[in-house]
Amino acid sequence: MASSSSPGLFSAPAPIRSLFKSFPLAVHPSEALPARAPDTDDALPRLYVFAHDCDAQLGLPSYNPTCLKWQTVLRIANIDVRLVSSSNHASPSGALPFLMLPSSASTVVPLTGEKIARFAKQQAPSANLDDPSPRIDAYQALIAHCVRPAWLHSLYVNPANDALLTALYLPSSALLRPAQRHTLRTAATTEILVASRHKTGGIDVKELLRVAEEAFAALAALLGEAEWFLGAEGPGLLDAELFAYTHLLVGGQLTWADEELGSRLRTFENLVRHADRLYERYWKN
Repeated sequence: MASSSSPGLFSAPAPIRSLFKSFPLAVHPSEALPARAPDTDDALPRLYVFAHDCDAQLGLPSYNPTCLKWQTVLRIANIDVRLVSSSNHASPSGALPFLMLPSSASTVVPLTGEKIARFAKQQAPSANLDDPSPRIDAYQALIAHCVRPAWLHSLYVNPANDALLTALYLPSSALLRPAQRHTLRTAATTEILVASRHKTGGIDVKELLRVAEEAFAALAALLGEAEWFLGAEGPGLLDAELFAYTHLLVGGQLTWADEELGSRLRTFENLVRHADRLYERYWKN
């Protein structure tokens, strides 16, 4: 993952990090950063994520991959948190998620990115959350550079999935939606072009899907018949990172009108089983 001040999916140049920090850009009413700990009857850490209010109350998976990754990491560490439906405006870094720990102090420092990982590891030393190896880094970069751009196009740019984009990120006001939709699509397009190193000529959708499918193939080969990556006894950071995309693509949580990316993922049955296995382990009950 990127540094704690930039909660992206991989270490990247400053232009990409700045895009990650500002994306998505849905405009919601400003929310005050919580300054004090929860009441004594609510002493759980609070994880601020993109989620519908009712889903957050039930602790369901966030519909945002970055939020879902860290939500999953905390589940792997067996750390109970209270989810709070939020927006980028509430985050000190300008991006979600961030974690607020219970404290009697008047000021609480929010945890973002790798600081969440360190907190999880401290709370659960036996969990499979050690610092990534160069090998894991390479596969995390594969997800970031190959899977994420295809995800961005599917959700933010592909007009066939506009109803889903509207339901997840656009304001309820019909007057505000066109401008916000344009802002989101422009930001997504820019990030896709930067990640794919195409500065001119627009997005090559077929190439995006081909590259994503190749990434799925590489990840499927790495997983093989094992339950978790690298034959570990339990899921780790790479498992959480991939699950954050695969669950949202094929787990039935989101209603995709154009399922091309999900269809390509489904050809790798072990990755689908991996997503189902992780969901059943941490969310089924």
